Amino acid sequence: MSKDGIRVVARVNVRTERLVETLEAVKELVAATRVEAGCIKYEALQNLEDPHEITFVEEWASSQALDEHFATDHFKAVAALSGELFTSAPDIRRYSVFA
Repeated sequence: MSKDGIRVVARVNVRTERLVETLEAVKELVAATRVEAGCIKYEALQNLEDPHEITFVEEWASSQALDEHFATDHFKAVAALSGELFTSAPDIRRYSVFA
């Protein structure tokens, strides 16, 4: 991994009754995101102890690439459903590598 660019860790908690639907939406989001310009790494992880917790681990070439991701139709489609799919707002944190 390069020290350049930006890293993101985002966590969501999925409503119990929407888990299957959410996992399918996340799979589509991941597939579409991985081919975006500026996307270096994009993974969705499901917590083994709490399968309703999904964590995204991302690496982007730049803040601009990440901002462009947030403007894509596939991201906006999932974001528009977040109130229905998630128990609370996503916890999205941006990081830079310092060491």
